[in-house]
Amino acid sequence: MDVRPAFLDKPSLPAPSAVLELFKPITWFPPMWAFACGVVSSGIAPWQHILTIFLGVLLTGPLVCATSQAVNDWFDRHVDAINEPHRPIPSGRVPGRWGLWIGISWSALSLLLAWYLGPV
Repeated sequence: MDVRPAFLDKPSLPAPSAVLELFKPITWFPPMWAFACGVVSSGIAPWQHILTIFLGVLLTGPLVCATSQAVNDWFDRHVDAINEPHRPIPSGRVPGRWGLWIGISWSALSLLLAWYLGPV
């Protein structure tokens, strides 16, 4: 009997809901909160730097933290196929190598935004 993990089948596009589950939005809050605490403790006037602060919050949560979740799920796909088969990659809802490409593209997007923001 040959048992193949579901993530090796179905070379179709992942559903947006599966990608969102892959990014685990519940984990975004702590780094965004830490960034906000850093803004407050820096002593700057937040209303004078609202775009930079917004982009920093976007970078820390939905980009960097989501990237780490996607990359972690990609590298844990074989273990998750046994322990958490309902997760997006082992269940096949994020098919083929999409988990890897999502992690790579989100990393590139994070680096691009970090480069744009520059040293603050």
